[in-house]
Amino acid sequence: MLALVNTAAHQPTCKSTSLRTVLISFFMVINITKVQIDNAIPKIADGIKKYISIQKQLTSPNIFKNAAFRKEFNHFYRVRRGAAWQDDYFALMALAQKNQLQFKDVIDLLYKATERYEASFASKLVATLVPTSPIIDAWVLKNVGLRLPYSYETNRAAKITNLYLALQACFTAFLKTTNGRYLVSEFKRVYPTAGITEEKMVDLVLWQTR
Repeated sequence: MLALVNTAAHQPTCKSTSLRTVLISFFMVINITKVQIDNAIPKIADGIKKYISIQKQLTSPNIFKNAAFRKEFNHFYRVRRGAAWQDDYFALMALAQKNQLQFKDVIDLLYKATERYEASFASKLVATLVPTSPIIDAWVLKNVGLRLPYSYETNRAAKITNLYLALQACFTAFLKTTNGRYLVSEFKRVYPTAGITEEKMVDLVLWQTR
């Protein structure tokens, strides 16, 4: 089970990127066209409603122990793990919320609790608490041109963290491009009351671009 130690607080930023991460993010770009953006945006209406519902509940006391919240979260983020894994996961989410843990902390603590490097679920946890954060998803990585380290590789936690930082840099760079600005403007036009971050807009569109 996850030990809820008194972890030192961290600011939820990722500024300490390595040279390797900078080089990766420089060469890897989000290559998505306006046609793909136009095709994806109408498909995410249901997903936006579910996402907003989850985010609105985060300020409720003891929400991570709430069975209805867990069910809603699990359905949206496709969590298919047993009860013990879920107890550890949501306990870690509560700890991360309290201490503003960074992704590198979450990936390490989740490994200690489950003995698995759960890159995608670690990123979903962080993105839930810090909505400007990206999610490591197979379709997102495919559209960006990144891949997770193989299971046999050494220093996997560090490599996963570097990939996460590179993905974060890709999102930031894309939002400054012509297509990035177009994505945001179209998203706001179609969903004017959504009130979600621009990074989440990109994430949802990439998730639908298959």
